[in-house]
Amino acid sequence: MRKKVKDKNLHLKNYPLVEVVWKDITSESGWQSIEDVKKSKIAICITKGHLITRSKGITRIFGDYAFSEDKKDIAEVGNTTLIPNGCIIDLKYISTKK
Repeated sequence: MRKKVKDKNLHLKNYPLVEVVWKDITSESGWQSIEDVKKSKIAICITKGHLITRSKGITRIFGDYAFSEDKKDIAEVGNTTLIPNGCIIDLKYISTKK
């Protein structure tokens, strides 16, 4: 499903590139001993993309984008990820300057 960004300021420079390290749920549907479950760990994930917002307990990121016909604004974004802020271990801004 394609999602449109509803924002008046649709220049790519307004959405910084970030790397987010976050904790994710791990589950197992098979049979395990209690000891094996006690030894299990949660998954640590890394997501890179352009930061849309960090508000209301959620960090919103997009990975892909398409420009408008005039190639000045972002028309649509894809590969979006919403991460609960409480799951975030670290967020780093990635410099895009050469």
